[in-house]
Amino acid sequence: MGVVSMYVLSKNYNSRRFFSVNKLSPSLVALQNWQHQQQQLEDCSNHPSLLSSSVPSAVSSWWDQVTLLGSTSCDDVRLFEQEGLWKDPNGGQYFIRKIIKAPHHFVSLHNNNYDHVRHSSIFIGGNYYEHHIHDRFERILAEAERTTIATARSLPIVIDVGANLGYYSLLSAARQHAVISFEINPSNLIRLCESIQWNSNLGMAKNKDPTTFFGPIRLFRNGVSNQHNQSLQVVVPGNPGEASIQDVSQNDSNRRQQLESFANGTSANDPTFATTVTLDSFAIDHGWLPTTTTQNNKASNRVVDIAILKIDTEGHEPFILQGATKLLSSHLIRNILIEYRMICRDTVFEIILESGYVLVDDNRGDVKKGTTMLTKEASKSFIDELHNTLELRRNTSKPMFEDLWFRVESHKLP
Repeated sequence: MGVVSMYVLSKNYNSRRFFSVNKLSPSLVALQNWQHQQQQLEDCSNHPSLLSSSVPSAVSSWWDQVTLLGSTSCDDVRLFEQEGLWKDPNGGQYFIRKIIKAPHHFVSLHNNNYDHVRHSSIFIGGNYYEHHIHDRFERILAEAERTTIATARSLPIVIDVGANLGYYSLLSAARQHAVISFEINPSNLIRLCESIQWNSNLGMAKNKDPTTFFGPIRLFRNGVSNQHNQSLQVVVPGNPGEASIQDVSQNDSNRRQQLESFANGTSANDPTFATTVTLDSFAIDHGWLPTTTTQNNKASNRVVDIAILKIDTEGHEPFILQGATKLLSSHLIRNILIEYRMICRDTVFEIILESGYVLVDDNRGDVKKGTTMLTKEASKSFIDELHNTLELRRNTSKPMFEDLWFRVESHKLP
């Protein structure tokens, strides 16, 4: 057995909360604050994935089906990496960070060269840079937990479309919500599996049962879209959070060369593919939606509660919404957190608002200004004004998007 190569900035782990460790080491050293005595844990590459034991009763009737219907296991992710099918930009190192804000949990990061934005904000800073989205997640999940206690129901689930490194999936799981995560970038899936395994290890060290600390996460390497079961190429530009799925013909040499010119971790000559799925088909396959028009699956007859549908797919949002009209109309989803771009305007009007959702104006988390749930007409006016604002940002350094929060109109804010 080789010597563990660990770089800890303080012997007292809680005082600094971040470190890197050689991934090729055959073992990891358990930190003293995990247990009263020092303990060796297995290498994460040999540790079983955190699966579905102790799943909330409200989802247990269909949760086991998720694995049978296309979910990706972390065992498969490790196998793809070990066999060289997927390239790990970290080149044999872990960059693990304990998040400062409660609930404290671990996140595995890319190295600084590959993903400077998230490395600097999470690994160095200890928190995500999207503070207003983090606060929205915390607020919604806390509300769901209070409702659960009051009604004796189980915690609702979270659907994370465009999970990236899985920050919001992990935040939700750390609050013991079951999570379904969609992510197409192989390197992000490697990191997300590492995070799941590290949090599982922490749960075992504390409680002997990881599920009492960390909720179950199911991973899907599918591109969510408006077409079901298409095989499309995964292209990852310089920012690993901007991965996209492209319909690239093998005979379209010009397009292939264009993609290769900015690909990062994927190759037009040795491409990675993902199969598309619509949220409507996904929901029907899992028994969330009726299969005939005679069945009633409105909120009063819900088989699953979905606290949050988060969509962040770098401009693909309209296609995702087009493939989710039945699910949205069912009102099984209480809240939608979506990255709004100018191309989303018509889709938001025609699908989200017409499905019975309205905007929540929380002033980007400014508690002093309060939070208002808008009417349908006020939501349209807000989006029209936002559209004009984004138009004025053209040819500036300001972002061409805004993060919006929609909520079922009948489900009033507490």
